[in-house]
Parts: sequence; structure tokens; C-alpha cells
Amino acid sequence: MSRLRTPLLLACLVSAACARSMGPARTPSEARTRVATLLDAPDAGAPDFAAVGPEAVAALQTELLDTQANDARRLAAARALAGLPGKTGLAALGDSVGSPRLTPALRDAAAEELGSHDREEAVARLGPLLGAPDPSVRSAAARGLGRAGGAAARKSLEDRLEREEDPGVRERLQASLAQAQP
Repeated sequence: MSRLRTPLLLACLVSAACARSMGPARTPSEARTRVATLLDAPDAGAPDFAAVGPEAVAALQTELLDTQANDARRLAAARALAGLPGKTGLAALGDSVGSPRLTPALRDAAAEELGSHDREEAVARLGPLLGAPDPSVRSAAARGLGRAGGAAARKSLEDRLEREEDPGVRERLQASLAQAQP
């Protein structure tokens, strides 16, 4: 059995090293393959995903929204999107928060990632989601805005609190207001 594991381990390490050492992906398919390999590598970081090039954003968003993937992989994709240099993945991350393809837990995590990385982008992307028909989307948006903080996030949360009828979302809005720093 260990004889079988050694070649498999070497193949995985070589595959991960190749995904990192290549230049930008030339096709969306190549980007998806490289992103998938990086998501399987426990030590892959933002520079590795950035090396895939502009196609990394779409490939990571596809992974995040893949309902067949496990939650850990999908969360890793959300974190990678948030960590891309130059804020290139934040719009895709924000767009994903409202997707029905995310579970409420993943939606919360994606919103928190966005709120943790860029206050202005969080307000721009999550503020409108406070009016979404789905209470879990409104709740996630509130969570992300609470994480982002700032005057604009607080104003969005306060405005929604005045109109919110769902008790669970009201509770999340109040908690997010308490968390949000001016």
C-alpha cells in the first residue's frame, strides 16, 4: 500500500508545483484545472491563485458556486477570491453572496470574507442585498456589513432595521450594528 501512496503523493506535489510555476492560464479550462489543483494544495496562497491570471476569478467563483463540491473546498474558493491582489475577486465574491447555490452558512462566510477585506466594496455589494427576498441573503449581507463597519455600512444596517419584519434578520441586523465600528 505504501508503494502506491508514494507515486500518488509525488504526482500530487508535481501537479501543485506545476500549477504554481506556470504563467497565466491561456484558456478558461486551463484556469479551472489549475485553480482546482491549488484548492487541493493545503499550502496554496493568494500569490498562487493570482499567478493563474485574470481567469482565476471566474474559476474560483465556479468552485464557490459548485453545489457538488464540499463546503471546505467552497470556503477555500471564497477565501481565495477575497485574497486576490488588487481586489480583483471581490466583485465576484459579492455577487456570489446572493446566489441560491450557496447554503446559508457559505453565504455568511462569503459575506464575512468580503466585509473583512474591503469596506467600500462590501457596502456596494452587500448593501443592496439587504432588500433581497430571501431572509438568509439579507442576514448574510448584514453579517458582512457588520464586519466591514464604517459609517456607510452602519447607515445601510440602520435603514434596513427600520423596515425588516423577519425576527431572525432583525436580530442579525442588531448584532451587526453592535459589531460595526464607525
